Amino acid sequence: MKIKVLLVMPGREAQVVKIPASIKYIKAFIGENLFRIKLSANTVLIANKDAAHDEFNRIVGSNIILGTFFVVSIKNMHRVSMKKKDIRKYTNMFKLRKHQRKIDIYKEEYLEEYYSNQRKMKQKNAKRNKQELFKIAA
Repeated sequence: MKIKVLLVMPGREAQVVKIPASIKYIKAFIGENLFRIKLSANTVLIANKDAAHDEFNRIVGSNIILGTFFVVSIKNMHRVSMKKKDIRKYTNMFKLRKHQRKIDIYKEEYLEEYYSNQRKMKQKNAKRNKQELFKIAA
């Protein structure tokens, strides 16, 4: 059975797609290690915990979602097609222009910190290597 869900990919607008309702398909598409964020009583966001740290996608509350994710409706513990009203609501909620500026700011800060840590590690390794060379030479 296929269901209508909202597919949200980094750097792209949210789009409605029909996918099989099985968790196997979702894991194959997104990744094996899934986590869920409850958006409402009958709607869940399903994303990958192990998404690459440079794939900043959207901000939900205080969470930054990495990588591709689905927004799926739930009824009686089963995944079901989203209603038109929910599709409109979450398409509007995940519009790229609403999130892009915040994501860019966070990405800049993250990359600045990342490269700063890389420089520190490089300096530390160079110092350690120099000390080891002196030990070997002595």
